[in-house]
Amino acid sequence: MKDDFYVGWSDEVPKSYASSAKVFFTVALLAMIGIGILYVNNQKGYIDSVYEYGSLQEYSGYLVKDPIWGLRVEEKGIIKTIPLVGFGKMGPDWTLSKMMETHDLKEGTMVTLRGMVFHYQGKYWMELTEKENSLVSAGSQTMLVRDIRMTGYKELSGEIVDPKCFFGVMNPADKAIHRSCAIRCISGGMPPLLAIREGGKFVDYYFLHGAEMESIAQEILPFVGIPIKVQGEVATYDDWKSIVVDVNDIALANSSNVGSSNLAYSICQ
Repeated sequence: MKDDFYVGWSDEVPKSYASSAKVFFTVALLAMIGIGILYVNNQKGYIDSVYEYGSLQEYSGYLVKDPIWGLRVEEKGIIKTIPLVGFGKMGPDWTLSKMMETHDLKEGTMVTLRGMVFHYQGKYWMELTEKENSLVSAGSQTMLVRDIRMTGYKELSGEIVDPKCFFGVMNPADKAIHRSCAIRCISGGMPPLLAIREGGKFVDYYFLHGAEMESIAQEILPFVGIPIKVQGEVATYDDWKSIVVDVNDIALANSSNVGSSNLAYSICQ
């Protein structure tokens, strides 16, 4: 039997060559489609957080400080706190201090603030996008006594996240993929938040602070974005919770106490 012979510049491709090429390209195409489907199905899913970028919104409420700076509002008879963050990777402290200097504000003052909003699971946050110009108005009315409930001692397992990215500005915003950015945000003044996950879903959140409500942001940086265990007294502020943490008692999940270890962490540039 005579073998087919083919050179690239000839007019016709022998049938044996054409048939083999069709089989090869069909198999290769199906393989690529199959690999693509497997790759997509094994990707980490996104949470349905929302960042209303470019849309400045106004909210009126009482300015509160604990467990972090926020705007205490009432919606349909329900009291909620909208936590505040600064522009970029900054907490709200600098912006609020400027507002207080120029407008004689204090905790409990009724104010109207303007900024970009982000939210997840019905929890809203506001970025003071225009910095000190985010203050629209301030009234003379002050807040009545706030109901803060102590709910006892708890041991919790979760992951420390930076809430600005987590609640909408970036997605995904947890685990190792976001760790360096979360460290940078918390270093800039974002309040560290312990996110609790059950069955693959986030179900609860706790602000972390020291016994005198002081920030422990710098001390907990080595533990950001990894599974940990914490313990301490829990308090409820409207629709948010906080836990008093001794950094030396923080432990890696499924590991021994590592509070004094030199656990390495990176800072995103």
